[in-house]
Amino acid sequence: MSKWKFALTLLITSFCVGLFLVITIKPEPLRDALIFFPIDPNATFEEASSRIDFQTMEDEDEYTLDWTVSSVLNQKAYLRQDVSLLFEDGYLKDTLSTWKENTTTIEMEKDVKSDDSGHYRVVTFHHAELHYPNDEIKSAQKISFDQLYVIDSPLSPLHAFRTPETEEEKESKRILDYILTQQQNYDWDALFTYYNLPKEEYLRVPLTDLVLYEETPLPGLTPEKHAQFLGGLWEGLYKNYVLGITKQDGTTVSPIGSTVPVILVPNSADHFFVLFRTEDGEPVQLLQTIQ
Repeated sequence: MSKWKFALTLLITSFCVGLFLVITIKPEPLRDALIFFPIDPNATFEEASSRIDFQTMEDEDEYTLDWTVSSVLNQKAYLRQDVSLLFEDGYLKDTLSTWKENTTTIEMEKDVKSDDSGHYRVVTFHHAELHYPNDEIKSAQKISFDQLYVIDSPLSPLHAFRTPETEEEKESKRILDYILTQQQNYDWDALFTYYNLPKEEYLRVPLTDLVLYEETPLPGLTPEKHAQFLGGLWEGLYKNYVLGITKQDGTTVSPIGSTVPVILVPNSADHFFVLFRTEDGEPVQLLQTIQ
């Protein structure tokens, strides 16, 4: 066989192998939208949970956290989607999300390595999109939450708890909570000043406290408007926070290391601001309106 025929045969074979790999090895695509539709009163979550557990110790300071998310809808949905955010001491440590078609159930799990003392909070938005005849589309949604304190103290072995039982644990919780509260209030005051917002006209609700308002609507909202607010909030956060944050110069950066988004609820409750900072400290403001 002449050299050019051999080269041509090799080129065609390589192309076919490459094409075969492209066709057969298809990674799950990243869904770039989470869309809210009117709530379906017949679709409910039989289960919706987030959990963070102290799993193993790598050495005296490092350890692994087991992060699990599970949700089950009472009926098969055209699309199921869960988005979970893990925060450590007020900063986003990691994200976990997936979507599936024609299913009731989503389960996710991830090991996260960390070190030193920390207050971990997980907040998850469980979502379902249901399709009916005549192009009618409805939603179901639920929020779940978990938190864990990990204490690395010279007075005791590395350990974790949700609810403090000993005096040492109560004091450790008090210190971590105080530091986080002071840090967040200072940063939120600075963001109010930066965006020229009157502090007295807004209720501040950090995203990690949003589960407290799931059954009780935010002030000024009916249950229907509150459901619309929650769906619209997560729709915006998924697009403008989870998938990447667009900075003032137009570049997009990872949300990892950014601060917990704080939701500003005005007295009129016809619009909402969401404020946070990127990992490098740049302020970001999102606006949500209620139709």
